Amino acid sequence: MPRKKGEGSYQKLPNGTFEFSVELGRDIYGKRQRKRFYGQTEAECRKKYKQFLKDGEPETVSQNLTLSVWVEKWLVTYKKGSVSEGTYSDYESLAAHVKSHKLGGLKLPQVKPINVTDFFADKKEYSYSFLKRMRFLINAAFEDAIDNELCDKNPVRRAVIPKKQQPPKEAFTEEETKTIVEFAKTDHLFGVAIYIMFNTGIRSQEMRALRLVSFDFANGIITIDRAVKRNGELGLPKNNKTRFIPIKPEAVDFIRDNLRCGRYIIGDMDYVSKEGFRSRYNCFFDRLNKHLLRKGKEPIVVKSPHATRHTYATLLQKRGMPIAMVSALLGHESTDVTDKYTHVNDVNILTHAVRQYDLFE
Repeated sequence: MPRKKGEGSYQKLPNGTFEFSVELGRDIYGKRQRKRFYGQTEAECRKKYKQFLKDGEPETVSQNLTLSVWVEKWLVTYKKGSVSEGTYSDYESLAAHVKSHKLGGLKLPQVKPINVTDFFADKKEYSYSFLKRMRFLINAAFEDAIDNELCDKNPVRRAVIPKKQQPPKEAFTEEETKTIVEFAKTDHLFGVAIYIMFNTGIRSQEMRALRLVSFDFANGIITIDRAVKRNGELGLPKNNKTRFIPIKPEAVDFIRDNLRCGRYIIGDMDYVSKEGFRSRYNCFFDRLNKHLLRKGKEPIVVKSPHATRHTYATLLQKRGMPIAMVSALLGHESTDVTDKYTHVNDVNILTHAVRQYDLFE
């Protein structure tokens, strides 16, 4: 049986809020006209619907809207309150790219696939992940624009994202790693952070979120339960999983004895920005290379902070650690094999493995 006008239906969204979708009738072409209301409870959705009926039909959205204006309105109408604050903030930052580009100044019916393709081409210096998120945003905005009869076609469907050749993953050589770690033990500005990164494979956004309570020195465990997100706020680590990284006894001793006296901020709500972290990281290598030049040795080419993570994984695999254990230590998405090491005893298993496979032998 078709639903009657105003009857509506409820749906609980993944973030816990409710959506009330109601049919308001059909247009002159017989197309259904629907309206959605969001709230923390079904009663709140119904209240908003009743207020909508009391206020009367809102003014029809003009077909002369530019893409930039529509995306801004679309975010508030369709996404605010229905996605997490972090996701909404990410959407806002993506929308800013549309607003600052000539694409954003085009009226919705004027936007063609070639315009969207040109937009992506102008953003080719960004990561493929960024381009995919951008495509999702503009595509979703156009789909809802069609539903609101603001345009007839979605130009994003035929738009092309430039293919990006993924650069090979960087890693320091074994000899470079030994040199870096030894110098880190003597560097009182950023050495502790460098030492931790090479001994744990921790992500830089997780490193920036470490605090003193993250360290269980008695058991030799570092708990990774938060990270600094793209919007600069604290949240859960990637894949929303807390993990425990065992460290060798000698690493425990060094970190425990030097953590508090280092000038790298670790503690509670204090953490450095992404730019501040990268600056300190680069300055560390400046000091290291000046030290090497004084000794008549070749400087080490600076690689990204993420290279420390790849180095950690590479050395463990070189020592013979099973890939499933390496994956568990790095906090990758679990696989059927990795799941064998993610039960109650995983910390004990991984602790034994870390002590068995010496990184800097």
